[in-house]
Amino acid sequence: MRRACLSLLLLFGLSASLAGQTELMTRAFEMERRSNFGAAADAYGEILRQYPDNLSALLGLERSLGPLRRDAELALPAEALLAGNPAATAAYSIAMRGWASAGRPDSVASVASRWATVEPGSEVPYREWGNTLLGQRDGNGARRAYLTGRERLGDPAALAGELALLAAAQNNWDDAAQEWALAMDRYPGYRLTARNALLRAPVAEHDRILRELSRGTPAARRLGAELGIQWGQPAEAFAQLMSSLPEGPPAAVEALRQFLDAARGAEGPEAARVRGQALEQLADRTSGSGGSRLRLEAARTYADGGDAAAARRMLAALAADGTTPPDMAAGAAATLVTVLLAEGQVAEAQRELDKLRQNLGQENADRLTLQVAEGWIQSGDLDRAEAVLASDSTIEALSVIGRIRLYRGDLSGATTALRSAGPFAGTREEATARTALLALIQPIEADSLPVLGAALFTLARGDSAAAVASLLQVADGLPVAGGGAELRLLAARVELARGQPDEAERLLRSAADSSAPATAPAAELVLARLLLSLGRNGEAVALLEHLILTYPGSASVPQARRVLDAARGGIPES
Repeated sequence: MRRACLSLLLLFGLSASLAGQTELMTRAFEMERRSNFGAAADAYGEILRQYPDNLSALLGLERSLGPLRRDAELALPAEALLAGNPAATAAYSIAMRGWASAGRPDSVASVASRWATVEPGSEVPYREWGNTLLGQRDGNGARRAYLTGRERLGDPAALAGELALLAAAQNNWDDAAQEWALAMDRYPGYRLTARNALLRAPVAEHDRILRELSRGTPAARRLGAELGIQWGQPAEAFAQLMSSLPEGPPAAVEALRQFLDAARGAEGPEAARVRGQALEQLADRTSGSGGSRLRLEAARTYADGGDAAAARRMLAALAADGTTPPDMAAGAAATLVTVLLAEGQVAEAQRELDKLRQNLGQENADRLTLQVAEGWIQSGDLDRAEAVLASDSTIEALSVIGRIRLYRGDLSGATTALRSAGPFAGTREEATARTALLALIQPIEADSLPVLGAALFTLARGDSAAAVASLLQVADGLPVAGGGAELRLLAARVELARGQPDEAERLLRSAADSSAPATAPAAELVLARLLLSLGRNGEAVALLEHLILTYPGSASVPQARRVLDAARGGIPES
């Protein structure tokens, strides 16, 4: 009976104690919720004086003292809790922050050592020690803490991630590379963090970082590959990736995807070819429609990189795969036509297009038909270009037919087709070029002028020097207002594109003839921009003022005003 009574008294006392703590905690939390942090800190402090083992109160005290910048007051309550309960690991980090805020680094180190005794073999005490010092902006102290942990744990890769991030923050790129090389196997989840941290390295450090990673584990070498593709070394990066690819298919697929993610923003044909190689490797490890999709993407990427042979090899693999979905087969067919055109095999491209047209869909078929027609134009065969478009009644086809007629010298037929195409066919650039062609031939009275067509055809095929000579020869046989000025303006633009400013200036001054009021303002505007680019601002300003006063109704005047403001040091032209 006596023992039972004693047990009841103890139970009653414990219940009363818990009830008292709960009531005090509720009051303290309510003050904290209202952002009355001073009162909340006092309330939590009172609880800890009565009940020093109350971890919830200690955490509340930490939350309340932070906004007041009184973290130093955490140290003693945290130490009191640890004295009664050394296993309360959350209190160690609070004690560290308290002593650090109080300017007591030796006490911080002492807490870390005691924590390490409670959790032997764990990196956490040393990580928290270093992080606490980092919070006090003591980078060197944090590094010493991490290295102390590494030494005591007897693990050369311990805390490598923390040391790497710290080294990168201090622009110590040699150490950063060495530590990330150690960290990659231990902490694979750090890969993106490592890549993003090292990407900040200056260009002068790139080779040294890549060299250091190449000496590491396979995971470190794969990190180096991801950096290399972004640092303009695509071929070397891919070779390093393949030499360090994991053997197991799932791990290899993941590594390839990670590399492709890094390679996505890399520019240039070599980078495109490397992306194609990585996609091909990924396709070989992927079954079903997923593999087919990857092969199609690889073919397109190879084509973008100028490797037509590899693109065709991918497309042949797709064609041989009976499981390729119909929509993907159509995409492969379209890509094959594009690849053949890029190789200059226009006849073969047309045969493939005719063979596969039914599977392409109308929009794709029309687009590829235009590309084949352009291929015949570039190869110099206008008859076959026009024949390809014979059954195509789209406005885009009319635009190409208009150019074909123009290249033959049929100015009347070209005008009809180009006007029928209207201002909306094709891209904005194509519409602008079409409008420029109409403006070029509109002043010419003749319905047919084969020599002009031949000159424009030469220009379209890329022989700029020969085209300029031919255009000027035609211009010399035409009245200034009857097309001569327009042709000289076109020749001047070509010379500018060729990097011949002196010849361009001569031609522009010739085109800016007042007897051709439709052409002169445009010629003067182009000439003014040329003069500005040559640093002859005074001449440019005078010319722009002349343009605005002499041709007030010209469409060139609004642009001229903007250029004039820029020339005078006002608002930028754009």
